[in-house]
Order: sequence, then C-alpha cells, then structure tokens
Amino acid sequence: MKIACYIGSHKKDKPSVRLGWALVRFVQRGYFCNVTHVEAVLAEHDDGTVDIGSSSLRDGGVRIKQRVHLNPENWLIIDVPTFDRLRAVKWFKKHNGEKYDTLGAVASAVPFRLNSANKWFCNEAVGAAVGLNSPEIFGPAQFASVCATLGNLVLPKKEVKFSRGVIWSTQ
Repeated sequence: MKIACYIGSHKKDKPSVRLGWALVRFVQRGYFCNVTHVEAVLAEHDDGTVDIGSSSLRDGGVRIKQRVHLNPENWLIIDVPTFDRLRAVKWFKKHNGEKYDTLGAVASAVPFRLNSANKWFCNEAVGAAVGLNSPEIFGPAQFASVCATLGNLVLPKKEVKFSRGVIWSTQ
C-alpha cells in the first residue's frame, strides 16, 4: 500500500493556515521535517488519479476523497508493502465523518498526551488504519520516517531539498 506525504508550500492557503503549517515544520526533525500531512492511498486508477483517506481539519475530520490527482511536486509517495490496503479501506469507511483531533495533533509535538477518543489527526488516522500501535505519538515527519523505513520511496524521481538542508533523492 502507498502512503502520500505532503511537502508542498501551502502558498494557496490563508495566512493563518500557513502559519499553522510553518509551526508544524518548525517542531519536526529529521529527513522528513517538511512533511505537513499524510494520506493513505486507498485505490489507484488508470487515469493517474487516486482515492485517498486521512483526517483533515480543513475537511472536518476523517474522510475519503476519490479521484484526486497528487501533484508529484508536492507529494512524497512511499510504498509500504507490509501495510494492508483493504484493512485501511475498511477502517476509513468505518470511521468516516469522525471529527478532527486538534489537541492530538498538538500533542504529537509535546511530551504529554492530549488526544481525544473518536477524533483523529492525519497520521493518527492513517496509522490506525494500517494497524500501528499508538499512532497518536507520531507527527507527520515521524510517520513518514516510519513508512520510509518499512517501504520504498516511489515519488519524486528527482532530488528534493528540504528547508533544513537535507536532500532526499531517488536517483
């Protein structure tokens, strides 16, 4: 199964949203410090679009989006063969419509737990969907690192320079 990790600039977002993503990037460490959001790729279509599942503040919580084009300039795609796509599809259908966990998202960057029952932030939802224990302890960068450790980077097929000078390349 594939996991999509957002590394875009958020230039189209409102200033308040851009500030939030800047704070996410500020507290994260490691190779994937620029990852601000993750999605589970639930289906791939012949036209290059995908169905994705995650939890999003912008969308109100857990949801599935169908036939989305993921711009390779903005997404790292990691294939994690040990993650079960059918399990993830079932999880997202079961939890569809549950609220976004703002406190949990904040708590993934601090040393104490604040997450709420039946609420989910992006990588907490994706992690739960693929069967990770305690997915609420990961931020997007940590979750991306776990996925890259277990799987293989599929996209991009070029170098990516992160804000802290780390370069990731599939060439």
